[in-house]
Amino acid sequence: MIPQEDIQLAPPSRRSERVKRVRNIIFLKDVAALGLSAFGGPQAHLAMMLRLLVDKRRYLTAAELLELTALCQILPGPTSTQTITAIGFRLGGPNLAYLTLLVWMLPAVCIMTAAGLTISYLDKAQVARLVQYVQPVAIGFVAYSAYKIAEKVIHTKTSVALMVVAAMLVYQFQVPWLMPLLLLLGGLVTTFRYRKLPQEPKVPLRIEWSNFVLWLGVFVGAAVLGQYTQLLPCACSRTSTATAASCLGAGRC
Repeated sequence: MIPQEDIQLAPPSRRSERVKRVRNIIFLKDVAALGLSAFGGPQAHLAMMLRLLVDKRRYLTAAELLELTALCQILPGPTSTQTITAIGFRLGGPNLAYLTLLVWMLPAVCIMTAAGLTISYLDKAQVARLVQYVQPVAIGFVAYSAYKIAEKVIHTKTSVALMVVAAMLVYQFQVPWLMPLLLLLGGLVTTFRYRKLPQEPKVPLRIEWSNFVLWLGVFVGAAVLGQYTQLLPCACSRTSTATAASCLGAGRC
């Protein structure tokens, strides 16, 4: 018998590396398709991700996607961007996550930049007529997405009660701090019912601090440049970074 210490695992074959690279390219193409077609905010995006990334491509399960979305909703910043970036990180590590972020935001950045540059040359009344039907379409997206999400997550009396109470409170009190408060209350109810939920085996947590240091460097760098320079892009970057770091509860907040 060969001693255990002499056994070495064979390096990954070129075929497996090629398959992984092709899968990552297909995933980025799917992200680009979502970036070009995902309208209506995080709730609508989730329904589209369920259809494309879960049902069609099977990159992850519906439960895993919902878990990621729930986690990203209690983090500062845009929920959809964090969710799609987390999926990229899960599939291909930090490099694919950075590429996913770039591909996801590029269509919106290009469209909004073009709109910002051209809107000043258009008649305001004409612009108002062009966008008057945008809100009804967005409401349709969100309503359909709410139905699809409810099919996945509303299965108990407690979840139905939480949904009804949250909907009534949000409709009655349209204030920014209500959304984070409702998320915390929902988590608190889950905590009380923790023993009744399916238990998962505990896995040791391994944090890659290099990615956190990179994020912190970008955050601090944007703040310093915005504070000590008079350049408008730097000031806008500082303001948007501070806003993203303090907003919880997805786009409606």
